Amino acid sequence: MEAKEKLLDFKDKAINSLETWVDGRIDDFVTQNPNLKTASIYMKRGAKNYLARERGKIENTIDNAALFICDEEGNIDADMLFKDMMTMFREMEETTFGKGFLQGTIGKGVVRFKLPNNPVFNLMFGNTGAIKITEADFLELKELFNA
Repeated sequence: MEAKEKLLDFKDKAINSLETWVDGRIDDFVTQNPNLKTASIYMKRGAKNYLARERGKIENTIDNAALFICDEEGNIDADMLFKDMMTMFREMEETTFGKGFLQGTIGKGVVRFKLPNNPVFNLMFGNTGAIKITEADFLELKELFNA
């Protein structure tokens, strides 16, 4: 398999794994907040639509990163990459990110998505304030990717 095909396979696997992983995170979130069961349908739809809309940007990011993560034959050591990314994730200072309704912080091993305080979001998410993703959640993504 040539390098270009390997990169295409990597992008497809990454995006498909991400979609399955997000569904699982939403299911876990609803397990902790059972009153959001109905809203989970819309959360999943929104996440799926967001990934579909942003697919080109995600693929472009992977293309740009490929310069640094692929060897000369297009191979990617996903286990080493994940281990290194988790180390950087744990060690980085907490930094704010986002525009519009998608805002939060990343660093010190946690990603927090701040939820807007408005009637629509309060109806859908309750008074949770933020959604938190930890290293353990990313380990599940790695398992999906390696399956």
